[in-house]
Amino acid sequence: MASVLGAGSALLALSAMARIACIDIRSLEIDPDWAAFAGWAGLAAIVLVEGPSAWPGAIAVASVAGGAAWLALRLRPGGIGQGDVALFALAGLVAGADLLAPVMGLLVGFSVVAAVAYGLARGKGGRSLLHPVPAALPLMAALAPVFAWRVGHAVSPGAVPATADIAAFVALSGLALLSAGLVAGVLPMAVRRRTAASAAQRRGHDGRIHQPEDGKET
Repeated sequence: MASVLGAGSALLALSAMARIACIDIRSLEIDPDWAAFAGWAGLAAIVLVEGPSAWPGAIAVASVAGGAAWLALRLRPGGIGQGDVALFALAGLVAGADLLAPVMGLLVGFSVVAAVAYGLARGKGGRSLLHPVPAALPLMAALAPVFAWRVGHAVSPGAVPATADIAAFVALSGLALLSAGLVAGVLPMAVRRRTAASAAQRRGHDGRIHQPEDGKET
């Protein structure tokens, strides 16, 4: 029964992570309510499948990850926001000490891909890394497969391989999630930019330029 409830809680947490990413793609904002829901559901899943002894470690790692993000916010205001602090705390909570480093590694790679994709859609070219992108998209793409593996391995260790044996699959799953989010966020932006450029070009072709005659403008 605990395994079934844990799997259900994990599905709720994963759904909340997807919702967080969707909101961030649309508005570049982190919804704290959905982040809290994902955290509580994720913690419930971990406790149900790994036992009550798992929650102190989860809380400790969440405090360290969230505290590091909060410190970065204080030292460099504007670099990240309050919502990002909640995201890093969520990552520490559901990834745990053993899996947080792989999640952060995937996050770095996915963030570069997202920054380049959004930069190209905005027409920024080489300056793409200097402009904001939805932070939740690369983080949730990195976190969700790792969390799903953690719960699945705890529920059925024999059916779900160890981390080293499934690392490539987890990374590819995260890349697939990132790609889906980029299609949803970048493609409409690129289409709007192209449409606006085409409209401006048509206005330029349709307008008449009057040349001055005998030193006088007509």
